Amino acid sequence: MADQTVEEILEWHTRTWYGLPARIVVSSRNLHRVWADGLFLPHFGLVNWVTRQGLPTPVRLELTARHELGHLQTLPVPLLHLLSLGLIWRRGKGPRWWKILLALVAHQAIWELAAEGYVIATDPRAVRYPRPTWAHRLYRIFWGSMALLAAWATYLLSRVGATE
Repeated sequence: MADQTVEEILEWHTRTWYGLPARIVVSSRNLHRVWADGLFLPHFGLVNWVTRQGLPTPVRLELTARHELGHLQTLPVPLLHLLSLGLIWRRGKGPRWWKILLALVAHQAIWELAAEGYVIATDPRAVRYPRPTWAHRLYRIFWGSMALLAAWATYLLSRVGATE
């Protein structure tokens, strides 16, 4: 039997605070399509799938679109972090593949935290909307695991750079 669920889609056209034009399309099937100044960035929303558990579809779609916009709005934060990782990288002689892996993990975790921080700062429903206890726990696990990944990978990258 075919899936009879109707896919809901939310589309936003906006600009970032620094003027970058953006088009954001999110769907109830968790496929995200983001255009930043014409650059197309399609992806499956794993973080949004985790952080929006227990929310009704309209709220989930709005918060998901806000999260995707948050990636663009907070772009300077992960770029500054990436620059600092580059400075740490230059200090050491560790294995290149290890440094690349640590830098990617730290960078992605920082960017997810920044984007979700933007959601919380601009829409209180991200933390205040009623949802099951297990969904609140999952949200806290997201925050804890992303913060731990960001700190751990950044620290390890600094240690690889300092010890070799």
